[in-house]
Formats: sequence, structure tokens, C-alpha cells
Amino acid sequence: MRLVLVFCLSVWLLSVGSDALADAAAMVKALSGKSAVARFEAEEGLTKMGDAALPSLEPLVRTPGFSLGRRYAIHVVARIGSAKAASMLVRVLDKDPDVRVRGMVCDHVGRLGVEEAVPIIGRWLLTIRRKSFPVFRHPVVKTTAYEWLRHAHALREIGSEKGIPIIEKVLEKPPTGRAAKPMVREFRKILVELKNETVFWKAVRTVRGLEPQVRKLFKSWRRDDLALMRLYRMKVIALGTEGRWVLKDMKGHPDAALRRAAAALLKEYRRLAGTKETAQ
Repeated sequence: MRLVLVFCLSVWLLSVGSDALADAAAMVKALSGKSAVARFEAEEGLTKMGDAALPSLEPLVRTPGFSLGRRYAIHVVARIGSAKAASMLVRVLDKDPDVRVRGMVCDHVGRLGVEEAVPIIGRWLLTIRRKSFPVFRHPVVKTTAYEWLRHAHALREIGSEKGIPIIEKVLEKPPTGRAAKPMVREFRKILVELKNETVFWKAVRTVRGLEPQVRKLFKSWRRDDLALMRLYRMKVIALGTEGRWVLKDMKGHPDAALRRAAAALLKEYRRLAGTKETAQ
């Protein structure tokens, strides 16, 4: 009797699994369709599936080009945001020759704080040294220069000190042309921000046991678009009055672990502000 039950349960699980795969495949197909409503519903459904949707999404994510369906698929993978999803994004970033695709992926790995992407972004950025960028329009318009800036902005969003030598090396032999001037200015700003963030973490590490709490807090802001994650993080990194307000506001957060993390950082805030230097 027990063997029969186990067999029936196995058959049922296989049936459920195959149904889920079929549903995922149908939703992935809808991402490339003409109906905006169907694309929206597919995006929401696939996002809710989480990692289970990734095998169905991967073929579209890896399809060459800049099609609407592929952009939707990449966006869904980024919304899933798991370690497996991040790895899929990193593989696209590593291999895709289209700067527009990589620029889009850079936005996502920056938001998620994927440190594995840093050396790959660096490798791409080093290919533009002394390259000419003659055209620069309004930044909302997606020019080639703008897409390369998205690569550099991702290093700033990730906030790893490994990004510092990358930007420094690009600036040793900066790109040329009219569009390169604002690019170089932005690279210099990013370099200062990365150095300031490195100094912040150095200060945090002077307080035993504080770093894991701060990383937990920053991770939560990365995954909550409504929390204006970069703005919150940068205010705290600056260790000024606005950062203190951000941490005090966390007292009302429903997650007890995040409330404790904010309280731990707030307790040491004055001390950190006193030891923190400003990068030049």
C-alpha cells in the first residue's frame, strides 16, 4: 500500500512539474508578443515563480540582439534577483557584444550589488581607452556614450573597492572626442564616490560585529525600489545628518532584523563620523 502511495505521489509531482514548465514556457513566449497586457501578466507570473522560471527564460535571455522580448526576459531575471538569476545576468554581461544589452544588464547588476560583475565590467571599460566618442546628446537619448556610462555607473552602484583601479586605469588614457568630456567628468565623480565608500567600510570595520549588520541593511535597500535604495545608502555612507534621519526612520520598519541593524549603526554613528575621512 505504501509503495502505491509513493508511486501515486511521484506521478502527481511530475504532472505538477510539467504543468508548471508548460505555463512558464507560455509566459516566456508572451514576453515577445504584441499584447502589452499579456507581457505584463507574463512578467508578473514569471517573477512570482522565481528560480523555477529561469530555465524557461534562459534561451530568450541568451538570444542575440536587442529585441523587446529579450529585454523583458532580462528584466524578469533581474526582478527574480536570486543568486542563480544574478549568475545568468553576469553570463550575458560577459559574452554579449552589444553595448546596449550590456548597459541594460549593468543597471540590474548595479542595483543588485553583484560583485562578480566588477571585473567583467572593468574588462569592457578598458576597451574604450583613447576611443573617440564624437556625439553626445541629451542623456535620456540612448547614445553609445550613454551606454558606456551605464557600465561605469554599475561600478558605483555595486560599491566595491575593486572598481577603483578600473576607473583609475581608464582615466590614465581617457577616451577622446566631444562626448568623452562629460564621460570623463562622470568617471572622476564615480572614482571619488567609490573611494568615499571604501573609507566608510574601513570605518565600519573598526567596530566589532557591525559590518554584517550594515551589509544586511544595505542589501534590503537594494531590493526595495520604493526605498530609493541608492539615495538611502549614499546618505548613510556620507555619515551626515540626512543619513541619521534615514536610520531613525527605520525604527518603524516591520522587519525586526532590519530595525536592529539600523539601531546598531545609529548607536555608532557619531563615532564613525568622527573617524571617517573624505576621499580626494
